[in-house]
Amino acid sequence: MSTQRSSAIATHKAGIFGTKTNAWDEFELPEMVSEILKVPMFSVSSESIVTVRTPRQFYGLLKNKIMQAKRRIFISTLYIGREERELAIYLGQALARQPQLQLTILMDAMRATRESPSSVSSASLLSHLAAMFPNQVDIRLYATPALRPKSLKARLIGKRFNEGLGLQHMKVYGFDDDVIISGANLSRDYFIRRMDRYMLIQNHESIANYLHSLILLISRFSYELQYKGDKQLINFCREHIFDMDDFSKEHMALSQSSFHLGWDGGDGLLLSEDTDGTISAAGLWPSSETFPEKNWKDVASKTLRDFTIRWHERVKAERSHRNGDTRLIPLLQMGQLSITQETDMIPLLTDYLSALCSRIKPMQTNLARPFTTVDLTSGYFTLSGTYRSLVLSDKIHSLGTTPSSVPVVFRLVAASPEANGFYGSKGLSSRIPAAYTFLEKEFWKQVVAKSLHEPLKPDGGSSIFDLTDPVSQGSLAPVELREWSKYGWTYHQKGIWISLPSHNNQALQPSTTLIGSSNFGSRSEKLDLECTLFMTTKATPLKAVLAEEVLEMRECARELMNSKTFDSPERKVDIVTRFLTKLVKYML
Repeated sequence: MSTQRSSAIATHKAGIFGTKTNAWDEFELPEMVSEILKVPMFSVSSESIVTVRTPRQFYGLLKNKIMQAKRRIFISTLYIGREERELAIYLGQALARQPQLQLTILMDAMRATRESPSSVSSASLLSHLAAMFPNQVDIRLYATPALRPKSLKARLIGKRFNEGLGLQHMKVYGFDDDVIISGANLSRDYFIRRMDRYMLIQNHESIANYLHSLILLISRFSYELQYKGDKQLINFCREHIFDMDDFSKEHMALSQSSFHLGWDGGDGLLLSEDTDGTISAAGLWPSSETFPEKNWKDVASKTLRDFTIRWHERVKAERSHRNGDTRLIPLLQMGQLSITQETDMIPLLTDYLSALCSRIKPMQTNLARPFTTVDLTSGYFTLSGTYRSLVLSDKIHSLGTTPSSVPVVFRLVAASPEANGFYGSKGLSSRIPAAYTFLEKEFWKQVVAKSLHEPLKPDGGSSIFDLTDPVSQGSLAPVELREWSKYGWTYHQKGIWISLPSHNNQALQPSTTLIGSSNFGSRSEKLDLECTLFMTTKATPLKAVLAEEVLEMRECARELMNSKTFDSPERKVDIVTRFLTKLVKYML
């Protein structure tokens, strides 16, 4: 860490933690994160934020937004399901209906082409859109610098396993000035019974421009998806686009068309970021940077750092003229490109939570809720070292057990083996649920070694209870672990909710949440492209909505894990799976 940055951190900590006693302001943490990490923080009204509750509502919202969009649609996802012909139809009809509508799609090159050429893939499903609407559509496929498509290395590793070296994993769905942040891909399971989170931010041009600009920037060092199928079929489908549905034989033929991945270094993009942060036709503001197909990593890293710093200054100036009871910070994590905003935030969060422990005097202020709650969940539970350092922090937990202190309670939720997306699969994939059980058990051993599973007694005698929690069993411990299970459903949800102590309300009231694509594991930290929204609000109604998210999650996570559970016969993990898990755990 540079001397300049260390000095900045010390200054902000002194300003935030050194001058206040028995008081806290929800915006202290996001302000510190934004200023120290030099990332943009957007001011928003909580009334413009909507949480979507179910996969079916998410799919319905997507279709409505596609048909209502007038100027732009920008999508970043891992892949679009091979069966999503209806979604492709909706996109095509929206483009035909609105000639000024611009569509930008960013997916992962390996995952989007996995099934081709023998079957339909994301790439074959969508490639016709760029040929049908050449002045309206850009579709780009990002490939990790560690592995290029069709290289000898990629062929040797194999299609299913080359995805372990890094993916485009961001989930951003934008329509005009509305944006949905999620962890869900655009695939049938995610629209029916795979539990995830979805947050809609409405009518916020600045944050929409930032995320659209981010997608366009990454598109500059991504492959262009080009249609190589029947041109007569394209012409026919374009002429009859409003007469077709997803079962029309012509559209089904389109979805199986051949395609090509071309490289133009970003020169062929239709749109670009203007000098004021708005999105314009690329010809008006051509980029001076053309990325080569190889050895672009260092240039991309610098360009991304410059991008976020530029937006930090721009939004800081805008925020002084904009009121809002909520703050939003998009945190990027792109370990292979040396962009580590999400994990750089964790030490700041650790300092913030430890400061709360000693700053509030519960016996003097008669707190109705005399503890801080951190709820953390991941459908693929394998916490990276950075996140383990937060959950197991001596700095936090040693203060929390001293008299007259406010402890921090970490409540973790993982997917049960039956709720894992790979449950019931064949081949090596069938071992994945057991692999996560093994990783959970290894983590729990660390919790037990630090005695963080033992009941909290901060004043030396009395235990702490949460009478408002529907699944709480007895006194609270510094760390608890539960598993989510719901018949017929899989679990893909990820997030963090932070609830501060309260003077007058016993109930959970999260003021801060993290929502997005990151699973908080080593893979998310080091390999994939991730975008996670850090949100803090002072609005009571929005806090209540966040509390409902947590309570609904915990209603399906009634099984409290402990050493006895992990040692039971049904949780036994065979030696082959344990060996393979240790071998590839940083790719899970």
